Amino acid sequence: MRSTTLILIASLMGFCTQSLLPQPVAAHSVPASNDSALVTELDACPVSGASSFVDSWGDARSSGRRHKGVDMEATRGTPVVAVRAGTAEFKRSNLGGNAIWLTAATGERFYYAHLDAWEGESRQVTAGDVIGYVGQTGNARGDHLHFETRAADTAVNPFPLVQSACLPATESGPGLAARRPLLW
Repeated sequence: MRSTTLILIASLMGFCTQSLLPQPVAAHSVPASNDSALVTELDACPVSGASSFVDSWGDARSSGRRHKGVDMEATRGTPVVAVRAGTAEFKRSNLGGNAIWLTAATGERFYYAHLDAWEGESRQVTAGDVIGYVGQTGNARGDHLHFETRAADTAVNPFPLVQSACLPATESGPGLAARRPLLW
């Protein structure tokens, strides 16, 4: 009886101690905001060619993540361009595959993921410069560009910005649709 009590007390102490310790946070976790006003209007559409996209901000993704971007479905190899002048850093990861971080002089950051290939190498770019090509590398299904916007360290819903930069004033958003889930 006494050993059972001691085991119970030790278990409770371990649980309490563990719950008081800092919990690990995933590397891709960042604060998020649905306020697109935190980022100024884009200087160019991220995909230079035909694409379809929907507002999938906050949708569930694998490993308990939430979608913090807009998926722009387009034909593999469609050029991807810088939305702002700044520094483009080409990176590779398991989640984003061939990816680019574009940092503007304003401090805004833009993340492009799942590229088939990069155009050149990390460098200074101006808005409209081709920096890569639509693909499906990393944790992706279907050819598309995953595009994120960040103000400081806060992910911002890019859909209104992309919609404004990519659609002529006569088109409306509700007719746009991605045909399948693009990111697991």
